[in-house]
Amino acid sequence: MIANTKEVNDKNFNIKRSAEEIRNLSFKDHVCIGCGICESTCPVSAIILDDVGAIVRTDSPNAKLSINEDECVLCGMCSGVCPADALIFSIDSQPISKINTYPKYDAYAEIDDDKCIYCQKCEIACPREAITIARSLPDRSKLVTGEIDIDEETCVYCGICEEMCPADAIDVDRTPESESINVDKDKCVYCLVCKKSCPVTAIKASCRICSYGDYDINMEDAVTKGSSFIDDELCIKCGWCEGVCPTDAAKVKKPFEGTLTIHQDKCTVCGTCVDICPCDVLSFPKPSKSGEIVNNVATDEQYCIKCGACAKACPVEAIEVKITNVDYTPTKSKSWIEKFEALKIR
Repeated sequence: MIANTKEVNDKNFNIKRSAEEIRNLSFKDHVCIGCGICESTCPVSAIILDDVGAIVRTDSPNAKLSINEDECVLCGMCSGVCPADALIFSIDSQPISKINTYPKYDAYAEIDDDKCIYCQKCEIACPREAITIARSLPDRSKLVTGEIDIDEETCVYCGICEEMCPADAIDVDRTPESESINVDKDKCVYCLVCKKSCPVTAIKASCRICSYGDYDINMEDAVTKGSSFIDDELCIKCGWCEGVCPTDAAKVKKPFEGTLTIHQDKCTVCGTCVDICPCDVLSFPKPSKSGEIVNNVATDEQYCIKCGACAKACPVEAIEVKITNVDYTPTKSKSWIEKFEALKIR
């Protein structure tokens, strides 16, 4: 006899059935982009995409998806076609994304640490906060050298140098009868602003770099070191990291090719598409002058993944997304091939 077990945990459903093998389908609502691809792919119509636009715009606690666990046959197709990896289907605790016999999107996002200069532009640009750049900056004291000395017999402790110092390296105590001045040489950049602004010429300073060039600097000491990390759970291969990278260290391959069209004559500029887009592709253009009314939505199709979430959420059907090509790993299963190819006619 087959022993069946089912679990549905909170809003993130987690369906489990066991027989000769244990199959499990779980859902990560915070990862879901609301594209509806799983809904249209499910062979038994067990998945229902809720009003994602309303959920996203109002920070609703409701889940983006609901599923009829009595109808679900745990085939795993919803997981296989999900471009955001929000649906995780596993067999005996192993996700099918790790099982070579199951097809998956031929897509990736990666950063070459040999080319990366750890500028963090990709981290800032990523719309999903999927990138983390950790960097170790050079020791400033090894890059800036010089000398500074303050003649306290001449100094009147006016505090002008403290206010002028761009590095906050000077501290002046102006308490009568206990005046003092201190320079933090770990912060000082020997810019000579204090020397030039001192009204009683009490400060003597010199910058070796300015006077003698870079001969005394070891260029290896000027290198910023670090590491890059892409969270595969959050990354949706939009290409923002590649687009902003100044050294071509980031490379992205998207699973879909296609077109995005906004019918501006239908658009009511409600902003639902702007809120729902997981790639920051859609936006309201900046007014060219004060008081100008924005009456259209701008697109940056370079970063569009053609998921169709915007079209699905648009209340007036003003957006059209077409997938013209789907890249996926080879499979002999006709049913899986049909589902991947059907994405072109959604």
